[in-house]
Amino acid sequence: MNWLGLLMLRHDRAKFGAMIVAVALAVFLMQNQAAILSSILLMTASQIRDVEDANLWVTEPDVECFDQAKPVRDIALHTVRGTPGVAWAMPLLKIDTLARTRGGKLSTVCLLGVEDSSLVGLPRRMRLGKAESVRERDTVLIDPGGFSLLFPGEPPSLGKTIRIHNRTLRVVGISDASPPFTGLPLLHTSRTTAAQLNVGEERSTTFILARSKPGVDPDEVCRKVAKRTRLRARTTDGFARDAMWFYGSQGVPMLFMVTIAIGLVVGAAITGQTFLMFVKENARPLAMLKVVGTTHTQLGWMMAAQAGLILFLGSCIGSGLAAAVCELVRQQPFLRGLYLPVWVAVWTCLSLALVTGGAVFLSFRQVQRLEPASVFR
Repeated sequence: MNWLGLLMLRHDRAKFGAMIVAVALAVFLMQNQAAILSSILLMTASQIRDVEDANLWVTEPDVECFDQAKPVRDIALHTVRGTPGVAWAMPLLKIDTLARTRGGKLSTVCLLGVEDSSLVGLPRRMRLGKAESVRERDTVLIDPGGFSLLFPGEPPSLGKTIRIHNRTLRVVGISDASPPFTGLPLLHTSRTTAAQLNVGEERSTTFILARSKPGVDPDEVCRKVAKRTRLRARTTDGFARDAMWFYGSQGVPMLFMVTIAIGLVVGAAITGQTFLMFVKENARPLAMLKVVGTTHTQLGWMMAAQAGLILFLGSCIGSGLAAAVCELVRQQPFLRGLYLPVWVAVWTCLSLALVTGGAVFLSFRQVQRLEPASVFR
């Protein structure tokens, strides 16, 4: 019976192809928008997760994400180091400032100053150069997106210069840091160099990076640090969740969710309507099957096989298109964080299958109401 149902689809190639295209377009639209949304939310915490050495972040109480740079008192660093359960603590200085290249290119940059001796907070994955080179005076690491923005059309290379506050910094490495949510060039340097560029600000510590001692619960250490310093202490995962939740509650993610919902509704509506038309036009052959003794259960499984084949082919085509577009777009340096997560692909396909299944059920109800005698009229 299932094979007979597939032959019926093959006979009506126009509607068969229309249903596959409808599913493929719906899956592509949903997965494309969901991939962009998930990638954007992950980028809000990319600089937090890039710090692999530390598992604790200490900030001002009202800081919700990495981009809300609010300096803490420098003396708080010593208080954190003296908290029971803390193995070590290091400062991280974040500055948003203007940078200019020799060619006249001007851009706002995010400058991160790491502690000179330990280099905690420095990206360990490099594309060119060595991360330890920032210990030299007036040197910086730059991310690939920042290099392409400040030096457009030039191949990645070392030795370029950047001027910040009339001070010339030399590029000694191109890091493989995750793309920032703001899209600004990301520069890493020593805290000594960054402090000299921190014009108009007395404090030289924006975040305190720490690690809990082995065998000690990090959440318990966070509570002790918060009690002693009156600052906000969070684990890396906690800080990353707060950042994603903060940006996720803004207006732009809501627009992506609306687009995803529209893709689901439109794809299911087109597929369901086409399937209903297919059932109506094949009412006579279906009634003939009832005449020869086919049960409703057998007809139900036959229609399920038809819908399953349509959803499978459409989902494969749509997922392939979404993955290809993501791979093409991520070739841009600032969009290198875009990708199609497996759970997004599975979730979108299951969602469309659930909604389309409702349309197939309505079609099956029509088949149940068919009278076998109608074939003789």
